Amino acid sequence: MNVNPVFEKEIKRNSRSIKISWIIFGCNLVLGVIAFACFFGESRIVGYLTPNSYSMPMKCYVIMAYAMFLLIILAVPSVAGGSIALEREKKTLDVLLTTNLNPWKIITGKLEASLGIIFVMAISTLPIISLIMVFGGIEYIDLLYLVINLLVVGIFVGSIGIFCSVVCKKTTLATVMSYLIVLLLVGGTIAAVAIVYYVDGLSLADAVYYHHTDIGAAIYILLLNPFLSFAGMICSQIGTGHEMAEICSLLGDYSNNPIVNHFPEAGMAVQLALSGILLFGAGYRINPLNR
Repeated sequence: MNVNPVFEKEIKRNSRSIKISWIIFGCNLVLGVIAFACFFGESRIVGYLTPNSYSMPMKCYVIMAYAMFLLIILAVPSVAGGSIALEREKKTLDVLLTTNLNPWKIITGKLEASLGIIFVMAISTLPIISLIMVFGGIEYIDLLYLVINLLVVGIFVGSIGIFCSVVCKKTTLATVMSYLIVLLLVGGTIAAVAIVYYVDGLSLADAVYYHHTDIGAAIYILLLNPFLSFAGMICSQIGTGHEMAEICSLLGDYSNNPIVNHFPEAGMAVQLALSGILLFGAGYRINPLNR
């Protein structure tokens, strides 16, 4: 099997990087502290732990899942954001482009290296997360679904970082821009929908007859938010699975909307599609023939 040379080089460099080692160590430390606090905090309250107690492992699982999401949001932009910009600063990008590797292979190799870090983080944390399964409440399929969602988040955030790394010439600027865009997607989409909801409410205030506020197609802006699609996945595992649809129903009538009713899956599909567009744009931008 042919391995992408860029991916192979990045993996070797990351394996020697103390920064990556600290990221993996920090991830396991955070999850270990969460597991310790949940297990021993529960035992301190009730005096003992029983295999039939489902509240404690479920709470522990939810906190761990959100902690891993946060760690990926914080770690991937710092790695992917400087992937191409660092090559440019070291004067090795032009040399890399003169090889028989096309720009698409260079971009995908950088993305694969970023996802490799997520994969190592996920594998290294499995012993800690598997403690939850001792008490039940979480199945293997739930862990698999969690890993898939984290990979989707990693692809989305990583593609943003790589695109910024191509557009920005400096590593620091590319990394900062990556964090700003991710923050805009997480908080800005919610703020945009809130503004639309407020404006629609003002227009209805002067109406003769009362109408329920309906933001219409503006709800689809939330599909760009990786946090909401991830939260919807968690809700589908620990709740009824209709929590996101119920929240959206407060913003309009979406009872027969298949996209809203399958919000987590739709969100991941949109984010993967946008990731493909960003990676294609990054490959087009670094292609010497397009300069």
